[in-house]
Amino acid sequence: MFNFIRLLFLTVSLVGLLLSTNAVGQEKKKTEKPSEPPKILMVIPPFMEQDKTSKILLRGKQLDLVTSVEAAGKKVKIIRKGKAGVPQGMSADKLGDTEVEIEITSQKEDRLELVAKTDALNSKPFELLVKNGILSEKEPNQGFTQAQELTIPSMVHCKIQANQDVDVFKIKATPGSLIQVKIHAERFGSPLDAMLTVYDDAGVKLFFADDSKESRDASLSFKMPAGGMVNLCIQDAHDRGGDLFHYLLEVGK
Repeated sequence: MFNFIRLLFLTVSLVGLLLSTNAVGQEKKKTEKPSEPPKILMVIPPFMEQDKTSKILLRGKQLDLVTSVEAAGKKVKIIRKGKAGVPQGMSADKLGDTEVEIEITSQKEDRLELVAKTDALNSKPFELLVKNGILSEKEPNQGFTQAQELTIPSMVHCKIQANQDVDVFKIKATPGSLIQVKIHAERFGSPLDAMLTVYDDAGVKLFFADDSKESRDASLSFKMPAGGMVNLCIQDAHDRGGDLFHYLLEVGK
């Protein structure tokens, strides 16, 4: 009986020691690795209009844990939040794996800084463009015969719909006039790695642009050829596409 009691005492002591050690280890682990702040990596769509109420989707890390979102220091309405799927072959660290949808009303600002907050930590500010007059892409526009015609100047909200998709736009201007074309995608967190190719009205390739020095967003300046019309073709450098591949196309002089 004495041996049994002694064995039971030793067993209880050992279990207590293991539980205590485990608790200390977990506490130490928490101390060494604090919770990460939320991160906003992408906004969809990449803009909103002035004096209007819009729904904006934020993608990033830890966004399912946010308790509030602020724009220009003011709280906005959270519609929903949760986990988000990551396209096959792409990185959650770059595209995010959580999301929060907000409803926001802008005033007269030309941009807003969005900040996502948990009870203890804040994200870095993420810029949202505020601009009126942005056109919507008209599908289908995958070939010269389907090209969407734009006036100059124009800014268009577009999306590479699927793998191997190509967006085509037609512009007309006085021969010899200087034309500037810019793609805005990376600044809004879009995974699009845009390539921009310019063809004349006969289908001859005239100009091409890929990454710039500042980012992977393509831009071009060129003189309008003798025919006074060109087709702008935009596609992903890796032939990718999908719901996250939004961009703004800006055409001006």
